Amino acid sequence: MKTDDLEKNILKMFRGREFYGYEVHKKLASQDVKVEISRLYRILNEMLKEKLLESRWEKSQLGPKKRVYRLGEKGRKKLDGILQDAIRTIHASYEEYLLNLPPERSVFESVRRHFARQLRGRGNIAYISPSYSVMHARMICNLQKRDSQGKIYFVKPRSVLVDPCPDNLTLMDGTYENIPLKNSFVDLLVVIDIPQKDFLETALTEWCRVLRADGKLAILIPAIFVEEYKDPLTIGNFIEKYEHDTMKINEHADGKYLRSSLQNFFQKIEETKIVHMVLFLASEPRSPRLSL
Repeated sequence: MKTDDLEKNILKMFRGREFYGYEVHKKLASQDVKVEISRLYRILNEMLKEKLLESRWEKSQLGPKKRVYRLGEKGRKKLDGILQDAIRTIHASYEEYLLNLPPERSVFESVRRHFARQLRGRGNIAYISPSYSVMHARMICNLQKRDSQGKIYFVKPRSVLVDPCPDNLTLMDGTYENIPLKNSFVDLLVVIDIPQKDFLETALTEWCRVLRADGKLAILIPAIFVEEYKDPLTIGNFIEKYEHDTMKINEHADGKYLRSSLQNFFQKIEETKIVHMVLFLASEPRSPRLSL
């Protein structure tokens, strides 16, 4: 086995654990990874020099001191990178699976039907997201399947590129808290994810500004943000949690805070679970708005 692959195998076994050198050898052998003990110690020493691993000496009752190895800070970061690469691979396969489902089972078609009931064939749509992918492209494409003369505006950070740009889609640089559209302009405002908790009230004020009096707000967000969860997690929630932990998930509004905030701005709130996502539909804006 190549040294790089062997290092990855060694890092994986160290998450939250400590091992003596001979225990690392036994653990590798149990995984059908054969390596000479002398080579293994050379690799462990190199990993110590690179600060992928740390070590300490432990007294032994029957002999000389033993060296105990544990994961170092650089090792934790490298291990996180390995897991993130694996998650990206799984997500790509999962996206491909979702994209190829027939219409009667399609997640995108299900979301489109929810939106279509809100629009009833009319109006302008603003779609706000901090990122863009093939999933967003499909969502926007499905939103275009409606009997309406209105336009779709994709509001995104300046750094997010959309190439090629779908037909009949107007790109606009903006954020959750700064939407470059006129007051009371949008019939349906689609928000993907939500801003951090500290900015939610500012964002809601902006969303209400661009919505018509009879407009609807739709928020599509990973369930891990708004549902209480406990171990053991499902594979879907584990992936979402691991991905969003890097975004400091606790800085985002939880379900209770989000629902309370929406109720201060809207009189009617509907909530629908769609696979690993939750769709919030808010309508009948409060006027005057209550203070949070």
